[in-house]
Amino acid sequence: MGLKYIEQIKSVVLFVLVFLSITLTFSIWTYKPNYETIEKTKAVEMLIDKKTHITDIIKPYRMIFHENGVWRGTERFGEMKSTMEQMQNWRVTNPTLVSNNFNDTKMDQLVAEDKRCTLFFSAEIPYSIFQNILPTTGEKAPNISFNKMIISWNQLASSDELTVFFANTKKKQLYKAEIHVKNKSMFEKKVVNSSHSLENYAVFTRDKDSALYLPAKKSKMIQSAYIINNVSIDRFTNALFNNPKIVKNSINDANAKENYSDDVSMMTVDNNKRVLDFVNTAASDNHEVLEKSKLILSTFDFINEHGGWTGDFRYESLDYKNNRINYQLYVEDYPVYADSLDTSTQIVTVWGDNRIARYTRPFYKLVPSLESSSLSMMSGQEVINNLMKLKTVNFKDIEEIRLGYFLTKNGQNAFIFKPTWFYLANGKWSPLSSPTVGGGQVGLE
Repeated sequence: MGLKYIEQIKSVVLFVLVFLSITLTFSIWTYKPNYETIEKTKAVEMLIDKKTHITDIIKPYRMIFHENGVWRGTERFGEMKSTMEQMQNWRVTNPTLVSNNFNDTKMDQLVAEDKRCTLFFSAEIPYSIFQNILPTTGEKAPNISFNKMIISWNQLASSDELTVFFANTKKKQLYKAEIHVKNKSMFEKKVVNSSHSLENYAVFTRDKDSALYLPAKKSKMIQSAYIINNVSIDRFTNALFNNPKIVKNSINDANAKENYSDDVSMMTVDNNKRVLDFVNTAASDNHEVLEKSKLILSTFDFINEHGGWTGDFRYESLDYKNNRINYQLYVEDYPVYADSLDTSTQIVTVWGDNRIARYTRPFYKLVPSLESSSLSMMSGQEVINNLMKLKTVNFKDIEEIRLGYFLTKNGQNAFIFKPTWFYLANGKWSPLSSPTVGGGQVGLE
């Protein structure tokens, strides 16, 4: 009996096995696991330091008021803030060219008129960029640039209007515009009355040369020490090279320099001076012709993208012909200069073919220490007297005089910031107090 049905039983078992195999195969093919959704990983932005706004980079270095025969002024931006903040509420209208031949004598007369406030800038500023501070109403920003801005409130009582002048002393151009003031009492309080607490200034006029504006009395400044913190070079390598993984590194022990390079770019790091120099050879061959505003914004954006503002750096100079812009280090609202043999206190950018061509800068950050002392600084008249005695420079060649800090090394890991008077002549800043290194006069970078 069992033998009779054995073949049928085999057939049934085989059928069941084949069916199970087909079912299992189909299940595997059509199986969709219930995985959790994996979000796309975002690229981590590696910043060297914080980003900033263009208004933190472009600032006046001096503000002068002339009212009722009294001159007052400041070089501390903290004391300019109330005036600068008021500008955000103003609107410029009807900018008009007044003169294409506005010489130094006419400039001095304009500044010296009653009820005038003058803002001084280190380099010319395209108005399209300055709109971030002082907007223009209902019209395209005028195609002008300036390095002095003069605000007159002489007619404010009768017209609710300010008159503003934009002067470019290099091009000898003068533009004039109007500003409507919505709240006259606020202007009186935040601008005019605030100026009454500023220190007295003296004006030193010169025949056929621009006047010099300096504090009338002696002043006090703090000499302080700062600890040096180096920023990791790896951060700059990651920020500046297109593919950091293929960058090669070589070390020259003889001069404490390191070289980093790929196919088109090279970065030299001077560990003694704490300065790096990045060159993109592909961008260096051609200099793109840019508008001044775009040139400034391009270099600003380049530094801002990798958080390269490792201190209070400010827009200092523009070499339009060579696409070069310099940003100067400031401490406590005063510029910092150094012996070029010690280090650099500038970020120097050269723009190439739609990208950076050269980028030279310090790679340290400053940390204040508790070491400080107060120094008495010469009055403006004493400064003038000392400059007129110098045999190394002709007094008529002096373009500007400013207070600042002279940076010197204090061991391997600290800097001393000494308050110093500086003068600008033939495009170069020099210290009046003539600090020396090895018996020779210091050459500022």
